[in-house]
Amino acid sequence: MSEGSAAIGRTVRAGLAGWAPGMRACGAALAAGAVLSLLPRALPPEIAFLGLVIELAAATLAYGALYRAAFDGPRGWNGLRWGREEWRLLAVQLLITVVMTVVMAVLFVVIGGVALGVARSTSPGFDATSAEAWRAALSGPGAILAGLVPLASLALLAWVGLRLALAPAATVDHGRIQVLSAFALTRGATLTLFVAGLVLIAPAIILAVGLGYARVLVGLTRSAPLAQLVSVGLLFFYLIPVWTAALVDVYRHQVQPVATPGTAKP
Repeated sequence: MSEGSAAIGRTVRAGLAGWAPGMRACGAALAAGAVLSLLPRALPPEIAFLGLVIELAAATLAYGALYRAAFDGPRGWNGLRWGREEWRLLAVQLLITVVMTVVMAVLFVVIGGVALGVARSTSPGFDATSAEAWRAALSGPGAILAGLVPLASLALLAWVGLRLALAPAATVDHGRIQVLSAFALTRGATLTLFVAGLVLIAPAIILAVGLGYARVLVGLTRSAPLAQLVSVGLLFFYLIPVWTAALVDVYRHQVQPVATPGTAKP
């Protein structure tokens, strides 16, 4: 078995092995996060903008509890607590969102520029204000190039996200916000994170598809609340615990964590 395959297998096993301990230690925090994440769906349109804030808080509650448990931080009541670690993790989430937004904006400009260049090169007299002109210009040989650029952009976006994936673990371990400074932590581990993430998310996808098919069979195709409950349940009671455990395992193999007040070396 190659070193890369061994690392992927180790990460997947660590994620799955961390599910039960995470549920036992942080069940209340995960449940609170799940309930909070359902609230935005009940908000009136006038304050719907608060939905993103509530969902960020819900995710922070869950991740904060799991990371505190992993690094021997304050436990709270069955993981339920909002302290300095949660504020730092919330800041990390917001900063990562800013970074990803900037990257997406740049990629949109690149995609648009390539599409415009292809359209003008394949259609002399191209009218950029005409939908028909765009359709005709991008339906020929240039369509391949125009289609490859968005795919490459998605791959780059995923790569950036994976390179920042250990920022929360580093933040809790060091007791200070780590975002761009955590970029180097995933050097050599990006493929491991990507493949392990696909393996860990596969059971949730299979279950969601199976339940969706079952809903169709029993005539519950319009039962949106049920679908929301299932998705939230899978997210907070499976995906978040196993993904956090996997990230902590990768982090511990990538660096030798520095002990700080309220934390301990693994």
